[in-house]
Amino acid sequence: MTRGDRPIRFGVQIAQEMVTWAELKEACQQVEEMGFDTLWSHDHFLPADPHVTEGPCMDGWATLAAMAALTHRIRLGCFVTGNTYRHPSVLAKMATTVDIISGGRMEFGLGAAWFAEEHQAYGIPFYTKGERIHRLDEALELIKMLWTSEENCNFNGRYYQLKDAPFDPKPLQKPHPPIMVGGGGEKLTLRVVAKWADAMNVFGSPQVVRHKISVLEGHCRAVGRNPEEIEYTIATRLFLPQDRPAMERFLQAAGPTWGTSEDEMLVGDFDRVRARVKEYVEVGVTHLILAVRTPYDYQALQGFMDEVVAAFR
Repeated sequence: MTRGDRPIRFGVQIAQEMVTWAELKEACQQVEEMGFDTLWSHDHFLPADPHVTEGPCMDGWATLAAMAALTHRIRLGCFVTGNTYRHPSVLAKMATTVDIISGGRMEFGLGAAWFAEEHQAYGIPFYTKGERIHRLDEALELIKMLWTSEENCNFNGRYYQLKDAPFDPKPLQKPHPPIMVGGGGEKLTLRVVAKWADAMNVFGSPQVVRHKISVLEGHCRAVGRNPEEIEYTIATRLFLPQDRPAMERFLQAAGPTWGTSEDEMLVGDFDRVRARVKEYVEVGVTHLILAVRTPYDYQALQGFMDEVVAAFR
């Protein structure tokens, strides 16, 4: 099944929190060996689980560079980078470095950032939601300029400035690595997707995603963009419960981050999960990313590959 010429892709985010490097290294290699298409870190300095406020959390981009060196085929990204954490010119250089280390396998995820406690803990300004999205918009324009311009760059934005800035080396991927924007805000964020992104990532049920796609299509018309150029992606959780009480415990724990509805996650037996993936594909999604946490359930991931992914390839 495809949307146009797009294959259906499946990825795994192995967040580098509450985990040792040995465990994370094994997970990178296992996910690639299983045959997943994409592998993702996350961009947090504190555990992002609302139930866990303290504990080890390694840097997402340093981890991503190590992932690039450890793997050979799978595409890689940080899902998704918080724009407020770094000047976009610094981020452009970091992402280019990972693209080169990986041999051109990097996918560039960027969002406006949301974790207020993390900003407060480290003294990083946490602007209003509107300003964070406007900064995201301007950052993407600047990063694309650095990646593609053959000349030194000058940029005089409201939030960011460059003065005769060289940028060498360039990313291996041309014209630039694919850009994924995370977020489903209908007035501002999806307009940023329409202007700059190669992929949209949102959360929600198939019905919610269908609505977000229709909003995005309107923004594309407004900016003169063909929506067929944009990949529709979702992030979700996978859980294969042994019984209903186990499912209820999972939904209660996952709710603050992922929503409380079974319709928003891949929960149940393989037949149920396969049917839910089919619903996402039917509304236009061509890339599903499973967010997993330690201890990694390799048996569940392999079962997902064998019983679900196989049906879409």
